[in-house]
Amino acid sequence: MRGVGRPDDSVGNEVMTKRIGIVISLVVSYVLVSSVLHYLVFPEPVPDSSDLPRSGTIVANPAIQSKFVYRETFVETAGREFEWDNFIEPGGGPIDIPHVHPHNREIFRVIDGEIRFVIDGEDHVVRAGEEIVAQPGSVHAFQNSSGRPAYMISRFEPAEDGPWEELAREGLLLDSQFVQIGRVGGMGSASPLQMMVFGSRFKTVGNLAGPPIWLQKVAAFLVAPTARLFGVHAYYPPRQSGR
Repeated sequence: MRGVGRPDDSVGNEVMTKRIGIVISLVVSYVLVSSVLHYLVFPEPVPDSSDLPRSGTIVANPAIQSKFVYRETFVETAGREFEWDNFIEPGGGPIDIPHVHPHNREIFRVIDGEIRFVIDGEDHVVRAGEEIVAQPGSVHAFQNSSGRPAYMISRFEPAEDGPWEELAREGLLLDSQFVQIGRVGGMGSASPLQMMVFGSRFKTVGNLAGPPIWLQKVAAFLVAPTARLFGVHAYYPPRQSGR
């Protein structure tokens, strides 16, 4: 009786293996076709020159109780630096969003108030007149730890060679990413899926702490085409006045 049952088991296993193979083939085919369509055939638009960030650009981030006002942008400095005023309400700041900038160093200069930084697990309290640097690859976050509004000047500098001027003209650097985040509600409001889609586009993104950066990049690349079908984009044009 045992011998009679074995051929049926073998056939069942073979059928299951074929079905798994078909599913894998379909998934791989979908990923390949959707990626070609999304990235090559019908790519999302890039901002035109009128939509590139300039000095005076304002990005509101109500969820983290802060506002950015651009002092000078990558496109204005040919990719050399991006500097902005950061106005932070008491308790505000991306303290719950530890992140990494693998391609940029970030320099924070506190002008008024007191801000707590956590860099690579170490706490630092930076007061007016002091500055602190988050080196490329460091995990960092900060919060206004005083009981009143704080103001600091933040600056990004490229930490490696690259076609920064070209990327700035194409709106693919951090200053443009912050504008896009602002258009979907600001930091702390944009969904994880939305941030992954942004990560598929921008060349110097702020990656989340934890998962390996290469894994985040691969996931963003694979997810973006499907997310686009559900209305999640990497580029949102400015809203028309009156809407």
